[in-house]
Amino acid sequence: MEDEFVEEVEEQVADVVEEEDGFMQGYTKDEEVEECAECGTAVTKEKKVMKSITEEEYAFCSKDCAKDFEESAK
Repeated sequence: MEDEFVEEVEEQVADVVEEEDGFMQGYTKDEEVEECAECGTAVTKEKKVMKSITEEEYAFCSKDCAKDFEESAK
């Protein structure tokens, strides 16, 4: 019974690791990837929206996230 539980947990851990590896596929080692300050998604240099809020620069994945972040910072 315990062996079956251990095997099940090991399979679940392997699935999580595989999903995380898939998230980072497509990004090269040299490519700058930042995290959206509002929602946390990966943002590449070409697609990011920069916004200065309270004298600090933040990276966002979209204008909507930038707007939401700015409104919540007030």
